[in-house]
Amino acid sequence: MILFPNLGLAFLSRSIKLALIGLFCMAIAACSEAPRELTIQGPTMGTFYKVVMVSSDPLLDEKRVNQEVSEILDAVNTSMSTYIPDSELSKINQLSAKETVEVSPLLNDVLTEALRISQLSNGSFDPTLGKAIRLWGFGKDGRVTSRPSPELLAELKRSTGYLNIKFSDGALTKQVDDLEINLSAIAKGYAVDLIAESLDRAGVGHYLIDIGGELRAKGKNLRGNVWRVGVEKPSAIGGVQEIIKLDNQAIATSGDYRNFLTIDGKQYSHTISPMTLEPVFHRLASVSVMHKSSMTADALATAILSMGDKKGVEFAEQNGLSAYFIIRGETADNLTFHSTAGFTINLVD
Repeated sequence: MILFPNLGLAFLSRSIKLALIGLFCMAIAACSEAPRELTIQGPTMGTFYKVVMVSSDPLLDEKRVNQEVSEILDAVNTSMSTYIPDSELSKINQLSAKETVEVSPLLNDVLTEALRISQLSNGSFDPTLGKAIRLWGFGKDGRVTSRPSPELLAELKRSTGYLNIKFSDGALTKQVDDLEINLSAIAKGYAVDLIAESLDRAGVGHYLIDIGGELRAKGKNLRGNVWRVGVEKPSAIGGVQEIIKLDNQAIATSGDYRNFLTIDGKQYSHTISPMTLEPVFHRLASVSVMHKSSMTADALATAILSMGDKKGVEFAEQNGLSAYFIIRGETADNLTFHSTAGFTINLVD
């Protein structure tokens, strides 16, 4: 064995330095990997979802993210679906008046916000329209071919109204028999928010989430630009009316042009007025609301569509909401538009 006493430590030190430099360069290369776009999508809640993520993190566990998204969607659906007979909400709807039940954390979140928006909108948003929705053919019972009678609607009025729900500290009591809760106008937005929180925890800084048209975005797209989304034209064939920038915000749209039924040649919107228990019939074709929460935007858009154009615009401006209105004129092609100040700044020229 030949020893080099004067070179050993220096050689070893140099080797360590080179090794550390190599590891450091590898780490830099890994951290600076080119951004890539990842997409997961599929059916949910009677519609479709799509999550687009942009990440340069090579350690991002795509399978785990996909699994968490699926678990969130399943959890919300299992809790709030009116189509699943043994969902949490379906079981609550089968309870008699004065029976009290403790709800899950998920349902607690949504009911709390639903009742807050109900109070804020003076009942224009109402989560107790479950029976009216089914009666008009927009629920699990399927389509109808005739209008409900005035007498039936009058009878139904006795078992609706958000004030007939007693809800405090996670405990719910229906004050009247036959009251049926439907959260379809807020649950999808809530699921969007839960997915956004999950992506944040996973370290995904750039994403666009869409569940049935309820959207929430953060960061930038693959080209490095703020996410841009379209507000649809209020017609069955669709098309883009406006393009907006969605920067760390959510947007929800309610309209009368996608989900409707026709009885005796007359078109009926799926949005039911809590005041009349009939489909809304006014000039407001659609309203889009931007908010930091998709759940809140979802409920507010429904509330405003129920109000109509004049009351809806007044409500949005009084409450400082970012909203965009498409209002019909005398003919289908004669449209007018109105946007509040908060929404205008996001419109793309």
